[in-house]
Amino acid sequence: MGKRFFWPAVALLLAGMGTVQVLSIREETQTWDEGFDIAAGYSYWKTGDFRINREHPPLGKYINALPLLFMDLRLPLEHPSWAETDNVGFGVEFLYRNRAPAETILFRARLMTILLTLCLGLAVAVWTRSRFGPAAALFALLLFAFDPNLIAHGRYVTSDLVVTLFMFLATITWSNYLESGRRRHLVLAGLTFGLAVVSKFSSALLLPIFTALFAARWLQMYGTSGFLREAWRGLKHFAVSMTVVAALSALVVSVVYAPEAGRLLPATRGVRAADPSIRMLYDAVEQRSKAGKVMAWAAHRLGLQAHSFPVAVGLVANHNAIGHQAYLLGQVSDFGWWYYFPVVFAVKTPTGVLLALLIASGLGLARLGRGRFRELLRGARAAPVAWYTVTLAPLVYFAGSTMTSINIGVRHLLPIYPFLFIALSAALWKSRWKFRRHAVLLAGLLVAAESLHIYPHYLAFFNTPSGGPVNGPRYLVDSNIDWGQEAGRLTRYARERGIKDVCICYFGNYQLWDPGINLHNVPKTHETEKRAAIDCLVAMSVTPLKGAYVPPEDFAWLRGLEPVDRIGYSIYVYDFLKKSRSTPATK
Repeated sequence: MGKRFFWPAVALLLAGMGTVQVLSIREETQTWDEGFDIAAGYSYWKTGDFRINREHPPLGKYINALPLLFMDLRLPLEHPSWAETDNVGFGVEFLYRNRAPAETILFRARLMTILLTLCLGLAVAVWTRSRFGPAAALFALLLFAFDPNLIAHGRYVTSDLVVTLFMFLATITWSNYLESGRRRHLVLAGLTFGLAVVSKFSSALLLPIFTALFAARWLQMYGTSGFLREAWRGLKHFAVSMTVVAALSALVVSVVYAPEAGRLLPATRGVRAADPSIRMLYDAVEQRSKAGKVMAWAAHRLGLQAHSFPVAVGLVANHNAIGHQAYLLGQVSDFGWWYYFPVVFAVKTPTGVLLALLIASGLGLARLGRGRFRELLRGARAAPVAWYTVTLAPLVYFAGSTMTSINIGVRHLLPIYPFLFIALSAALWKSRWKFRRHAVLLAGLLVAAESLHIYPHYLAFFNTPSGGPVNGPRYLVDSNIDWGQEAGRLTRYARERGIKDVCICYFGNYQLWDPGINLHNVPKTHETEKRAAIDCLVAMSVTPLKGAYVPPEDFAWLRGLEPVDRIGYSIYVYDFLKKSRSTPATK
């Protein structure tokens, strides 16, 4: 497969992915987080104040707000939400009461995420080609470009795709360093590690990933006996390398948080007496978690000033300690389940990818069954570092994900997919199985077919074995299917049918409801009189319908009823209009 074919194919796949993302996102309203993420990024650029959405690092918000700097937008610093650090209120005020239409602001910010998604796809193709050849690179890119989860979350203003990009770059540059020993690869690993850190704190899983890859490389170089003999030298080498990575990462953090550079210096009692406005870190950091308590103790001993980066780390640690309400298989929990992400992977990963994983695993087990264990060990010793990279990195990340109490959705698993696609593609193309081409073709067709079938509702994707998006709420809700993105379609749905009264329970922050439609609250289960007198079209977001983020019994009376329609799989429609006013609800 020559260069003439490879690059046009890469361009075609990425152009197709970008086109689908742009066309599908134009009809979706803001998801739950996007309004305050955009407002936060714009406020960072204009004020250097990180108070809005401080829990998450600022890099992605900086990037998404970049095109907004060329618009004459109003930053509502006079609104109470700014002084009160009310994320949602500030996001609503900025997005819906500005000089430019909310749709324009939202679309321009989303374009930056789409651009980063395409950059990630290009990185997957280039690195895979250099390690496993052009055929494996194109198949990995095909899986990437048609993956509904990457298409979906690669269009939104969130940190999920941003951290996926920089975690991938950090891992492959670290892999390159382990293979070559070159300083420039180590420098790149440190810089991209830092960029991942200021994208999202889940990037902390890079530490065990880097450690596992280093150990695998050291074992490969010296064997079992040599590994122990050279252990001390290996530890020193690893410590020096990670010190360089840490130093470069700290440099990146200090640059991204440049407006607060002065707060990096300790504040003595004399300095605090001269400037009473100085706030100390031990007063600012959240201390309800063990990590927060340790950080506060160290900050007190060192006299550190309040800085947004350690404050954000404390907030995330506290969030994980107190839990986050999650839904799985009809159950609701504040601390999640260890098997949450295995279920997410099983029902949200495209069928073609699961098939490729099954075949690749079967080929490996077949070799073991034929008594080739020693041959496999010899092959592992001689295998390029790239093989360890694409297998260990997703396994370590996946294992780490099962240990968190924040179980929100497949978007938290996005960093595993680029590695998984490369590993499966390389495993199939490098195998000697005579039907490998047929397997590649079938897997690719299945992924493409499911992706095209779900268009334009990519967020609601569930694979065919799970029953598809209609059955999705049996397994998951929230950002897996219902994130507030279908509010605009609901408005059009009611307007086209001449419906004037809509009883709504909406999971989102959309504000531009049609003034010609009267919105009412959906009666709760215990409100028997209101339920008896109901005369409206009921529109229920599936997240509260399933009892997530609301008392589970609130809408139990609706859960046993069959909706007359669904808006993009995430808003269920029930016809409670009186017969004299009823309008057939058909798509």
